Amino acid sequence: MRLAYCYDERFLQHDTGLDAHQLPDGSTLEPVEHPSSARIIRRTAQLLAASGLLDDALVVAPRPATEDELAAYHTRDYIAHVRRVTSEGGGWLDPETPVVPGSWEAAVLAAGAAIELTDAVLDGRARRAFGLLRPPGHHAMRDRGMGFCVFNNVVIAARHAQRRGIGRVMVLDWDVHHGNGTQDAFWDDPSVLFVSLHQDNWYPAGWGSVDQVGAPGAEGTTVNIPLPPGTGNRGYALALERVVLPIARQFRPELIFVSAGQDASMEDPLGRMLVTMAGYRAMAESVRQLAEELCDGRLVVLMEGGYSLRYVPYCTLAILEGMTGRISGIGDPHEGTSELAQAEREFRPDQEAAIEAARCALAAYWEL
Repeated sequence: MRLAYCYDERFLQHDTGLDAHQLPDGSTLEPVEHPSSARIIRRTAQLLAASGLLDDALVVAPRPATEDELAAYHTRDYIAHVRRVTSEGGGWLDPETPVVPGSWEAAVLAAGAAIELTDAVLDGRARRAFGLLRPPGHHAMRDRGMGFCVFNNVVIAARHAQRRGIGRVMVLDWDVHHGNGTQDAFWDDPSVLFVSLHQDNWYPAGWGSVDQVGAPGAEGTTVNIPLPPGTGNRGYALALERVVLPIARQFRPELIFVSAGQDASMEDPLGRMLVTMAGYRAMAESVRQLAEELCDGRLVVLMEGGYSLRYVPYCTLAILEGMTGRISGIGDPHEGTSELAQAEREFRPDQEAAIEAARCALAAYWEL
């Protein structure tokens, strides 16, 4: 039942710095931290370390992913491009994705950490694993970075698992933004079930509608559940109950990955959802129980987005509580507020309608 865990200070070399905007008069507005701040991961690591949940964890050291491992998804030209941009002092992989000289080492270590955590689970050294990785990966496409992501950690780890003999893999992505890079990687592959719970019509544009179900020959193994703004714990739980869990039980994965983005939280500046610590704990517990039922508990959870400097650490702690079945005793910083109470009871007809629309779209491929 042991948990494998990986975090390394070198991940923080991917330091996205400050956002500064020039005003029409030529002056500069006082800079603020880039939304994907390294401080979020540092604070999360501190909270997890203080929680007691990692006291008996198997600590896994990261190592750089090789070019061949990165090329399980990414083109070699793109890999060379990232190396070149970072070695020349940094720059932008797309208009939203800055890199600095330390980003190369951080990115290859994050991808390598995802592989090492997968190996820890497949070798039986741990039943489940959590990677507090930086930079995130689920937006990274085959030939370009985007959405703060450099290399697609979960795709690289899933392909590694398949090279080791795992046949069917499930990837559940609950980041508030659609995991377009992961969908692209597995679009025509019926051996991988990709499931995305995300805010409808948000980011990136054009991705994640219910009718995106996979290429011919792989129909139904891409599962998109776009949810309306304001969806909270009850809506996410219902989406799992009515769509995700029934499909997973029919697909019967041998290994489950979670792309864990905590930007569907009630405090996130880049999402409009209302998930709380309790919601993340419940989702993680559901997935842990699913893994126990279907694949001998084999579960690998990898950090993706989440941009609330204050709340991401607590939501991530709740995920570890759900994964381990243990409660740390560290409460929700919103406890006792009217905002938390409203978020935890929020449920509207449009949320149920969105879940029903996804269920109907997928009923052609699964018994739902």
